[in-house]
Amino acid sequence: MAQKLEAKGGKGGNQWDDLLDHDNIAKIHVQGGHEGIQYVKFDYVKFDNLKIGQPKLGSIHGLSRKGFTQTFEIDPTSEYIVSVEGYYDESKGIIQALKFKTNKKTSDMIGYDENGLKFSLEVKGKAIIGFHGFADTNLNSLGAYFAPAPPTKFDYQGGSGAQLWDDGSNYNGVRKVSFSLDDTEIRQIRIEYDKSGLVEKREYGSNVGRQEEFVLDYPTEYIIYMEGTCDIVSDASKNRVRSLMFKTSKGRTSPIFGKVAARKFVFESNGSALIGFHGRAAAAVDAIGAYFSRFILPPSAETLQAKGGEGGDPWSDGVFNGVRNIYVGQGENGVSAVKFVYDKDSQVAEGNDHGKPTLLGYEEFKLEYPSEYITTVEGCFDKIFGSGGGVITMLKFKTNKRTSPPFGLETTSNFVLGKEGYKIVGFHGTSSHELHQLGVYVMPI
Repeated sequence: MAQKLEAKGGKGGNQWDDLLDHDNIAKIHVQGGHEGIQYVKFDYVKFDNLKIGQPKLGSIHGLSRKGFTQTFEIDPTSEYIVSVEGYYDESKGIIQALKFKTNKKTSDMIGYDENGLKFSLEVKGKAIIGFHGFADTNLNSLGAYFAPAPPTKFDYQGGSGAQLWDDGSNYNGVRKVSFSLDDTEIRQIRIEYDKSGLVEKREYGSNVGRQEEFVLDYPTEYIIYMEGTCDIVSDASKNRVRSLMFKTSKGRTSPIFGKVAARKFVFESNGSALIGFHGRAAAAVDAIGAYFSRFILPPSAETLQAKGGEGGDPWSDGVFNGVRNIYVGQGENGVSAVKFVYDKDSQVAEGNDHGKPTLLGYEEFKLEYPSEYITTVEGCFDKIFGSGGGVITMLKFKTNKRTSPPFGLETTSNFVLGKEGYKIVGFHGTSSHELHQLGVYVMPI
């Protein structure tokens, strides 16, 4: 369901509304003069079941007369408006200037913004799909409808040989990117994605050459920029990806993986994070493309390293506002599984099972959220025959009000997770059919 943001700007005029019988915006027309914006007109597009766009020409909102006219065109198949910036004259009640920003580019400031009061239309993580407002002989105010932003797909760059692969855009983010490299090209790419707290791994190409990797501090860090080069590889006479480099939401820049070649390409989408790759590969990575999706950075949380035994596959629930319930399952060797229920913007968010619950089921520790929060976690771990590198044998949770009973049996190896003046807002760790490690995300109280 679309979210309606009320019209902003001056007072007065007659109400107009383009409604929502369309899917995206294709073209914006703005006419202005010395008094301000005279009219706006939005051309929309509606897609059928085959994703073929049918144009829907909009109406003029305001009055057309002598003045300047500017247009701003959008590719509705892969581009969408993320925000509008405007200025209005409070005494006249007329919008003076408008600027539109998409996931790929930003328009010029249309009009004059020297003396106006500024306003903006934006909802983080969403795209504008329609407009409404007030107008008479000029545009008085402007509002917008927002909907979840679709992912942006960047076509693959490189050669057209080898096998096509596509990881899609259904992941939450990228945790790690690894490479096999030789002196001329990228022989293999390996990606670890996050999907609802679970790690999913993909690899393409041939695992030959030296090994390099780039690890993200997920879920508080995302790839927001990707740059690469491609060119003919002389010994194979094929156009292949020669180098890749990434920038993140925390301002980090990765090393350059591979050898820089002549043909450069860049994937970047305003306010978006890389959530998937696609391309072509066989003996090497022939081509690569990417999916970007609008995202809202979680609150600034600090990651405390997971503690416990070795072994298991990594998982992360991410960062939330707080913890509502904790479930601990026990097995023959120790803690067999954990599951956490969180609060996300006053909504219940249930995490996945981490480990494998036994017939004993779960024991529950319920918090009096929001007045109660976890401050520390105490645990024990031990190497037990048949459990790989070690398993957590006991967990105990301390809140600002009380301490839970111990879940499991204490052993000689123990750990404490927590930071003075902080509360726990998420968990991560490693697990198999048992819980091997547990770590936390913390935020200032």
